[in-house]
Amino acid sequence: MQDIKQNKIDSNKNTDKNYPLAYQKGFIYFNDLKISVNKNVLIPRAETQDITQHIINNINTKKGTIKILEIGTGSGCISIDIATKLDNCKITAIDISEKALQVAKYNAQKHKVVEKIDFIQNDLLKDITGDFNVIVANLPYIPTSYLNKLDESVKNYEPMLALDGGEDGFELYKKMFNQIKSQNIKFEYLIIELDDSHIELAKNTAKNTFSNREIKILKDRYKYDRFLQVK
Repeated sequence: MQDIKQNKIDSNKNTDKNYPLAYQKGFIYFNDLKISVNKNVLIPRAETQDITQHIINNINTKKGTIKILEIGTGSGCISIDIATKLDNCKITAIDISEKALQVAKYNAQKHKVVEKIDFIQNDLLKDITGDFNVIVANLPYIPTSYLNKLDESVKNYEPMLALDGGEDGFELYKKMFNQIKSQNIKFEYLIIELDDSHIELAKNTAKNTFSNREIKILKDRYKYDRFLQVK
């Protein structure tokens, strides 16, 4: 994990006033966890922290091993947060970026949950099969045309791979939904984070993909529509 530490040291030398504070410090708090971050991962946002509690509120934590699949793990904050709160879980955490996975593995080691999480480099759900109790994802959801309008601290420093959601900002989620259906991946509960401009698109896509399921939009701590859940 030497390269992670080196990135944190290098980041402290950046004197640009727009350089993200989390990168300067080398960490950010996610719920009660100190999560290491560098330029290879998106800085976790406060509203994303709510995902963990939604998952715990909607699954039976008293049964056997709870199998969780996270797509787009980044720094690993969601999977690690879940792993510290659920004793009986086994998590598969996927990301397309090997550098991001290095950060996630470092964080998992730091918080002593390595044995609960399998980190896999993969393009969304390509070749993934199996049954899961929970599927969770916080994929890039910013439309490509809007990227240049982002705050300087975001567009100049956070990884584009973790920001660009394609033409309408929902391209990766549509692909993920199709993979779940075509690869017959079973799940009990699914939750994704999205932008409030995607609500109708997200609901319609989910209804068309997962028939006979309960589709619901959940608000974040700031009262914005932020999550779509499928039960």
